[in-house]
Amino acid sequence: MSSSTTGATAKQSTHHLHHEWNDEGWMSDQIVEAVAAYENEDQDELPPLSDSINPAALDTLFEGTDDDATMAGCVTFSYYGYTVLVQSSGQILLKRK
Repeated sequence: MSSSTTGATAKQSTHHLHHEWNDEGWMSDQIVEAVAAYENEDQDELPPLSDSINPAALDTLFEGTDDDATMAGCVTFSYYGYTVLVQSSGQILLKRK
């Protein structure tokens, strides 16, 4: 997972992540891990991501097919005080509300 942070504090920040679709690991886990780190919380203390979005659907939404074509698009949802924007390119934006 790669990430960068802009802004003075986690509470006022916009965070940028990137997910590689062909790598090991799930995007849903990456999002929860990042929010926990930004909020200085244990992941197990956060509400389940499934309260906001279907994690399995999120993890496979933009997966390539056999010909490695990727569907273009984006999805936005709220999670633990953040607006989360996921793009088919693998870019993830976490913006504190």
